[in-house]
Order: sequence, then C-alpha cells, then structure tokens
Amino acid sequence: MRVLAAAVLAAVALVLPAKASIYGTMSNFDVFNETETEVHGAEIELEGVHPEDIARFFPAHFDSKIVSPFDDGAGAFGVRVVYEGYNFGGADFLAPTVGQSTNGHTCVGTPGCEHFGFSTVGGQPTASHFYWLDANGGRIGNAPQQVPMPNWTYVPNPGGNPILRAEVEPVEVIEQQPDSIWMKVFKTEVERAVDLADLMSGMNNGIVPEDLGETETEWELLEGGVMDEVEDELGDGKHAVVRRYEYYEYTGPYDEEHEPLSLFLDQDLPEPPEGELGQFISANMVAANLEPPDRVFGDFNGDGVVDAADYTVWRDNYGSEEQYLADGDDDGLIDDDDYEIWSGGFGNVLGGAGPPAGVPEPSAVVLATLASLLILRSRN
Repeated sequence: MRVLAAAVLAAVALVLPAKASIYGTMSNFDVFNETETEVHGAEIELEGVHPEDIARFFPAHFDSKIVSPFDDGAGAFGVRVVYEGYNFGGADFLAPTVGQSTNGHTCVGTPGCEHFGFSTVGGQPTASHFYWLDANGGRIGNAPQQVPMPNWTYVPNPGGNPILRAEVEPVEVIEQQPDSIWMKVFKTEVERAVDLADLMSGMNNGIVPEDLGETETEWELLEGGVMDEVEDELGDGKHAVVRRYEYYEYTGPYDEEHEPLSLFLDQDLPEPPEGELGQFISANMVAANLEPPDRVFGDFNGDGVVDAADYTVWRDNYGSEEQYLADGDDDGLIDDDDYEIWSGGFGNVLGGAGPPAGVPEPSAVVLATLASLLILRSRN
C-alpha cells in the first residue's frame, strides 16, 4: 500500500441528546508524498454531503481550491475538493518523501509534506478518500490512500448517559480485499465541546490523548474488510470523546483470499510478531461532541475574548498562509479582511454578544493607531 503519513484530526459535533442527530464533522491531517513521483495537486472526496455543508477549510500550500458537487447517477453523491498549483518553499511540486509521524500539524509549515483540513455542518461524510494528483490533474494511482477515518453514531440510552459509537474500516482497494493494518488507540473525555484547532497535538492543554495512561488499545490488527467498533457511555459532565488513532502497515503473510495469517489473531501477544509491523501510515485525531463548540469571531488566541491580544496575533502573522487561528474568514490567508473581523468583534466574549465588564469598545484613537500600523505593514 502507499503510505499516507497523516495526522487526521476529525471532530463530530452532536446536538443535545434529545435530538440524537449529528451536527457536523471536522478533519485536519498531515500527508507525505509516498507515490514515488512528483505531486502537483490533491483531491479530497467526501461522500454524502453537499457543498453548502462544508463550513471551513484549513489553509494548504496550493494556488487554487475548487469545491464542486458530484453525483454518479446511481445514488452516490458528495463533494470533491481539488487543489491545484502547489507552491511552497520555492517549489512548484511536492517531491516523493519518506513518511514519518508528525503529531498532527508539522506539515503546516514544513516543506516536503502537506497539511489539509475541512469541517462540515449538518452531518458527516459517509466516506472520505484522499488522492494525490499529477501535473495534468489526474489521480496518481487508482486506489485512495489507505487511511481509515472513523464514522460516529449517536446511540440513545434511556435511563443512562448517551453512547457514542465509533467505527473504523480499511479503505476499499480496487479488485481485492483491503490490506490489513495495525492500529493503536488513545482516548480521553473532556467537559466541553472541542473545535478544529483543539485537535492539534500540543494545543489547548493537551486535549489530544497521547500519553501511555490514555491508551485504550495497545495493538490491534484491523483486518481488511472488517469493521472495528467501540462504544463510549459518557460520564456525567462530559461533553466530548477524543481519540487518537495510529495506523501502521501490516507486513505479515496473507492467505489466498487476502486474509492475514498473523499469530496475533490466535494468541494473546503484547505486540505485533517480528516482521509483521511495517512503517507508520497515519495518526488520526478525532472527536465527537454532544453540542456544537462555541466560536467567537476575532478571538485569534482562543481565550474567549476579542481584545488587543488578538490584534497582536493577527499583526505577527500578517501575510501568512500557514497559521490558522488568525484566519478569521477561513480563506487560507491572514490579511486585511481578518483585521476587519477582529475590529468588528472587538469586546465580544464567549457565550455573549457584547463586551464583558471592564472591556471597552475600541476607541477612535485605538483604531486609528492600529490602522496606522496596518498601513505601515502593508507598505512593507
């Protein structure tokens, strides 16, 4: 299989338990070019959603991004997101690179690999596939990259806490059963809804589980074509389940029907047998919420208040196509439009429409000063 060294960060936001429906999904991932050829573009295919369901995109190092619907006429529909014109680090193509674990967001600012992200509202994709594209815009290889993404289901639990079910399955490979892969799982629960940026390793007080004490499954052989399912009954006061899935190649033998012949399936072994654990594929960081996360437009440092500190974040990252928090309009560039979002939301706080006590509206002097700094920076 081709290796996709990705950190897929997905968040599923569910409305209050009484409604038992999915609010939306999110995904951020790092990816290396393991195709042994030059990459000039990329494609994300999301089944079961419409363009209006896509809420946000994480910046990627391409000149253009085209979002369009597709319908095969046989009942399958969805959205294709096509990136063209690679442009980063002085290169106009992504050269082949050996993959390695990135903990979720290294490729945001590192040449040699790439970072993508998207979020949806009103539902979640029924399936998701990622492809690299060649110089002519064609897919490199017929099969999508082998990186499973979990599918979340809300399960009513009368008389008890709600249950969230997570299912993962190897991506279908054309003309044969999918390859088997090794999987490790880390898990935690938090007392608030999480957002896209929360699912980056090292962000926001370590919400993403990575410590040994948060290990849910040390090693599991995920057989091709077989669904892996786990359910969580949320404890009192818990609003989200967060998991980190790590995937590795299975390099052991198969039978004539492409089913793994690993001793791990028949014996209680603490780790994969010698010669059966291949290289790292991806680290998928995912979450399910019981309520949509709050967001305050213009709050670029994530402290829940739109104030001068957020202007500093915007100023220090002006012109960047790699930073995320200061991109208020989600267009992949931190520019003057994001300043307008900050100034328009100055004083707003999480959970309220207006400024808290002691936080004044920006005065004409303050805005004039900041505008002067903006003009100077633009000239530079």
